[in-house]
Amino acid sequence: MKPYFQSLSPDALEGYELDQLLALGFYRMHQTIFTVSHIEHEDLFRVHWLRYKVSEILKRSTHKRIITRAKNFRHTIADAFIITNEHKQLHARYRASIDFDGAISIEDCLFGERGEGLSIYNTKYVSVWDGDQLIASGYFDLGETAATSIINFFDPQYAKFSLGKYLILLTIDYLKDRGYAYYYPGYVVEGLSKMDYKLFLGRDVAEYFDPEMAGWKKFNESILVRKPMEGEELF
Repeated sequence: MKPYFQSLSPDALEGYELDQLLALGFYRMHQTIFTVSHIEHEDLFRVHWLRYKVSEILKRSTHKRIITRAKNFRHTIADAFIITNEHKQLHARYRASIDFDGAISIEDCLFGERGEGLSIYNTKYVSVWDGDQLIASGYFDLGETAATSIINFFDPQYAKFSLGKYLILLTIDYLKDRGYAYYYPGYVVEGLSKMDYKLFLGRDVAEYFDPEMAGWKKFNESILVRKPMEGEELF
């Protein structure tokens, strides 16, 4: 298919409007919202936007192991009006430890040029604590019936606890308790497995967006296999 990119910069965004855009394969970037069919990684790679019906996400054995490992931690969920210094420092440590492009800062990821606290989105954040030490945090946006994760990060010294996935599980619990219908984790990429962790909630219940039919299909493994674009050969 022909690559495409579209970005919108609304002055305000109601919850139902976010739901509608998420259902069309859009995703929040700073204070804009965009959709794209390909990303550039030395070459163009096709992306597929994912979603889950919250009610269909079950606690699997892998989920239970992650939760059990984190049983001595506590967590809080609050409105993301400001970014604390603790969260900024934690993100800086996380970013220094990763081998891929990540958000420059939490503030840049959420607010862009608008400045901290000036947001058109209803954003919550999860904080995970080991005693009094902040060890992980994740930010997610709420619509009326849908939600989407924006950024998750954790202390590199706690990598063995799978805290990125734990943050997602905590987010899902929050959504289930409040009757949300859909969860949008972002996209997976054909031929690049870095984003496949988003499927750990359950490949059998995941859906992906088909832009040609402007609708959602049941996930299948073939969308992870890179296919040549028109006029391109893969060897």
